Amino acid sequence: MPPGMAPPAAVPGPLPTSLRCNSCGAPLNPASGMALIVCDYCGAVTTMGTAGAQVFQKHFMLDSRIANEQALDVGGKWLNKGLFRRKVAERSDLGQVVLKYVPYWIIPTQVVADFQGTKGSGAGAVVHGTTRGQKAAGAASLALGILAAASAANRAGPAARGVTVQQAQVIRVRDRIQLSYNIPIVAVRGYTKFQPDDGFQFNIEAKRPFDKRATGGLEVMSGDVAEAEAKGQAAALAQKFAEREAKRRVDTLESIQVYPTTYDGELLHAPVWFMEYAHKGKSMFILIDSHSGQVMDGERPAFSLF
Repeated sequence: MPPGMAPPAAVPGPLPTSLRCNSCGAPLNPASGMALIVCDYCGAVTTMGTAGAQVFQKHFMLDSRIANEQALDVGGKWLNKGLFRRKVAERSDLGQVVLKYVPYWIIPTQVVADFQGTKGSGAGAVVHGTTRGQKAAGAASLALGILAAASAANRAGPAARGVTVQQAQVIRVRDRIQLSYNIPIVAVRGYTKFQPDDGFQFNIEAKRPFDKRATGGLEVMSGDVAEAEAKGQAAALAQKFAEREAKRRVDTLESIQVYPTTYDGELLHAPVWFMEYAHKGKSMFILIDSHSGQVMDGERPAFSLF
């Protein structure tokens, strides 16, 4: 198997017809295909695998620290942030707002990447970005710069309009990136919107052993993604993060070789606000970590000035 490649995902074995929590003895009622079952009584996690049903010991949680109004304020400020967004929150219709404890595999991941590219390749660097919003903002900034330069040339007269701008010298770059992450992978297969993909990390230093009594009565979700599958997803995200970092270091990325290594993880139940809203008829969402009060991921318009 090539270095850094995750092993194939383990398929949970067939669920027994009668299953009890190995921690408190309460009956468990798992749905088909579940890999992680949270006991409704004590909160212990039972994993389903080739070795049968076992209590998973590395199970932690974060406490919820922001209420509904605070979450709405955080989400609204995030929507309005940006040069080309104005009063997006005020012009949007709020939909469903839900807070629940969502299971995440926290996968320690190290990535080494060798890349080469060029720097100083001219105005193209201004347009550079890693997301659609950043690229759109870069393109707009470039357009504004061109208009400003043309305006200045017109004011200076015919002599200035004939002057050409010399391109910056191109410098070849070869470098190595070494990064470490604690990558969260949502353990519920249908919850793709709950998967942060822009490098967000939970504050795992504040974690504590899972205690169902400390959840405040919020829904605690079970999961259907096994740890081996989560490692494969973490390796894919690590490659994306390495490519993004390489693009920050050069104007034009020519080639990159990425070598991710994943390690055994732990299960974290995190309190997450999920907010739906509609802006100009388009449905979008915001994901907020209720422990840190930070936006984990979401969607917002690239331009909204009117």
